[in-house]
Amino acid sequence: MNRLLLFALFFCALKLASQNENDHLGNQYLTLSDKFLKAAAYDSAYKYSKAAFKMFQFAKTDSLLIESALIALTSKYRSTSNDSIQFFELAKKAALNTEDWRRLMDLYYTQADILNRSDNKNAALKFCLKVDSISRTYNHFSASTVKALIRRSEISRMVFTKESSKRSYDLLHEALVQAKSLNSQELIHLTYVYLCDVSGLVGEVEEAKKYIDLGLAYYVKEDIPKHAARLYLIATSYYKATDSLEKAKEAFLKNIEYSKRIKDKRRWPEAITYYGIFQGAYLGDCESALKTNQEALDIYKTLLPEDRETDLYQRLIRELGYCHLDLKNYESAANYFKEAYRLKMKLVRNANRKLSRDAETKYETEKKEQEIALLKSQNQLEKQQKVNQRNLLVAGLLLTTLLGTLFYFLFYSRKKANEKLRELDKFKSQFFANISHEFRTPLTLISGPLEKRLQDDSLSTDERNELLMMKSNSSRLLNLVDQLLDLSKLESGHLKLKVKKGNITQLLKSIVSSFEHIAVKKNIIYNSTVQDIDEVWFDKDVVEKVVINLLSNAFKYSPQQREVSFKAHVIDNQLEIKVTNAGIPLTKGEIERIFDRFYQSDENAQGVGIGLSLVKELLTLSHGGIKVENVAPNKIAFIATLPISQNHYKDIEIFDGVHLNEEMSISTKVEENDVIDVEAIILDSEIPLLLIVEDNSDLRAFIKTSFQDQYQVIEAINGKDGIDKAIKHIPDIIISDIMMPETDGLELSKTLKQDERTSHIPIILLTAKVEAEDQFKGLETGADDYITKPFKTKLLDQKIKNLIHSREILRKRYSQEVVLKPKDIAISDVDQIFLEKIENVLDAHLTNPDFNTEKFGEAVGMSRMQLYRKLKALTGLTATEFVRSQRLILATTLLQEKNINVSEIAYAVGFNDPSYFSRCFKEVYACTPKEYAQKRKGSH
Repeated sequence: MNRLLLFALFFCALKLASQNENDHLGNQYLTLSDKFLKAAAYDSAYKYSKAAFKMFQFAKTDSLLIESALIALTSKYRSTSNDSIQFFELAKKAALNTEDWRRLMDLYYTQADILNRSDNKNAALKFCLKVDSISRTYNHFSASTVKALIRRSEISRMVFTKESSKRSYDLLHEALVQAKSLNSQELIHLTYVYLCDVSGLVGEVEEAKKYIDLGLAYYVKEDIPKHAARLYLIATSYYKATDSLEKAKEAFLKNIEYSKRIKDKRRWPEAITYYGIFQGAYLGDCESALKTNQEALDIYKTLLPEDRETDLYQRLIRELGYCHLDLKNYESAANYFKEAYRLKMKLVRNANRKLSRDAETKYETEKKEQEIALLKSQNQLEKQQKVNQRNLLVAGLLLTTLLGTLFYFLFYSRKKANEKLRELDKFKSQFFANISHEFRTPLTLISGPLEKRLQDDSLSTDERNELLMMKSNSSRLLNLVDQLLDLSKLESGHLKLKVKKGNITQLLKSIVSSFEHIAVKKNIIYNSTVQDIDEVWFDKDVVEKVVINLLSNAFKYSPQQREVSFKAHVIDNQLEIKVTNAGIPLTKGEIERIFDRFYQSDENAQGVGIGLSLVKELLTLSHGGIKVENVAPNKIAFIATLPISQNHYKDIEIFDGVHLNEEMSISTKVEENDVIDVEAIILDSEIPLLLIVEDNSDLRAFIKTSFQDQYQVIEAINGKDGIDKAIKHIPDIIISDIMMPETDGLELSKTLKQDERTSHIPIILLTAKVEAEDQFKGLETGADDYITKPFKTKLLDQKIKNLIHSREILRKRYSQEVVLKPKDIAISDVDQIFLEKIENVLDAHLTNPDFNTEKFGEAVGMSRMQLYRKLKALTGLTATEFVRSQRLILATTLLQEKNINVSEIAYAVGFNDPSYFSRCFKEVYACTPKEYAQKRKGSH
């Protein structure tokens, strides 16, 4: 027993001694491998790190095992070794077992770096994201987390889009924060190297220069040629961009100097190549460029014979061709251009081969994976099929019984349902017919007295407009009732065709011409083409209703200043009517449902959705048809076809009445509910311009009537229309409803107050909401005042006057200022920015005699009218008067200087004619320029 105990103790001591020896030897190997890695002796570094790894693996020393694995992974990639030891997987397992998150992040970053150098960016990015995930989870920063952020930044930058460059810029700033928290000068300045490059891409040129200077100061002092060379190369781009060519030249020479010291035989000829290109392209020194490029070529041939199939080398050959061409060595130039072209084609072929190999490898890999998955699924499928066959037999018997029973009940239920639907359709048709007739009596009692009242010549304009509005709405309601009645007749089969032979061309032209006044009102381009057609067979009532409904629909949905077209011609004894209008393209679902009764694709649209349904049913009754299609990116066309030959109609459909040879009139009147575009003509610029934005046409007309004697009034039918017209006309004040379709009043106020063209315009919001919170929301958007419905016209009038008066006070303040002071006369921050922009434009162009209102508008990004209205509102001066006043103010300053005559001053401040300058000066200062100068000098 004692002997066994002694033997066990001896064995444990021997094992412990062996483990200690392995640890000691492993540490020696690890130290050597680290030294060789720093000396770039990668074969030796890999040899000793691999030996250390095996020692630590045997000794089960996890932390040192991971350390040796990191060196092995780094050096193996650069060495000539081709063994297959799984350093990464074994070290990762050790790190996970010991929960050594810092070492795990180091492993992940090292693997990402290796994959990135192998041009496998996607896989590298995944490992960088793992580093970031561990860092955020455990709130741990290290060199690996900083470098992972830098690597992610580089991968993002290679996408070469504005968004990816901004993402790269943000990641580098995050890396800089981490580096500074670690207080690592090496990491901080490494981040500067990448930041100076990316800052230039996002337009932060001065920030890039700052990082270049910080980086160079550090790396030159520390004598680290690798990063100093890169920074000097980046600096050349900055100096080229700022036209500092001498400094760029110095930076190129420094880049060459440091690149030579790196002991990287690729960097040196690359630096010389870039300098040669710079000499030729920027300095225009072809002889020096030729010498420099020839030097680079000699180095490539001597040191890098294997690197002569790269893009940079091909560019070097091409630049040599340009140098010889500029020096008129045409034969040499031709030879170099041929060689450059040959290399370019070879590079393209190599790239295509690589893409092909990558695609083939990916295909083979996916194919093998699919075959494995297919075999697994086949085995599972065979097992499942046996179970399914058994279950299917039982289920089939049950399903047959159930289906038989179900079909019996379905047949019986459908028979009953069809009977009920027929009864319901009959009742619905009767209901529509009855209610339509009931509506006609009170509508007649409304329209009759209106017609009689309108014949009174003593009516005022406002009274007549109100009565016309009532008549228009009663006529529109009567038209809707007629359409409902027609639909009920169609459903019940009581509507019959009355086809006659007549002149359809005359009828179509008459209907089409009746829409011309609507085109003028809505400022729509209206084109019509009607083919001259001989006497044909048609139902006059059907043609009228089809054409009027299609044209009404087109004008309703077509925006202002867009086109509506009507075309009618005969194809194979069929009349084809094509109505095209501008509008939002219809989706497939909308096209399928657009002819359904009561269907509306836009919930905010006016109408009830029966016009197009009536058109389709009338055309179907007439043995014709209709379709809708998107004919252009923003155009919709309705194409209706109607037979015009007698043999297309049944005998019962032919009407034996009088032929339609006499001139025909349209029985159905075209209704138009939109606003006449009176704002196109502004009558008097001294009368304040009022914009009314209100979707309710009656309330809009009431407000207009209340203020049209005091103001010029323009109208908008919704918020979107209001924004467009405010920007177009720059009114003096805006009254806007809040609840409107498309764009509401709050969004209108916010949009206009943030636009420098309209930010100065006072806005009064109208609403039915009386809560303080709702009023606060309105004022928060920048609106100047708020009034609730129902409102008193006198109160609204006073609010408008107060706001206009406050603007007049600001204009008077400007007229008393000697110099332009944006802060003193700006109504808002946006106006202050605008006036500062005006100030900068004048500083740059005021003394230019060719600087006129057109160039003034272009410089500030406004049209002449917008600039005129904006300056008039803020300063009380037109654009011409404003420029002239600023030139005169500048002249008063120059007149106080000695030894400058009046003519010189006139030309200096931008006047072409000294006599005109003197006349303008005297109008403002009540004395000639010479008298003014004498007074000033006398006062001194």
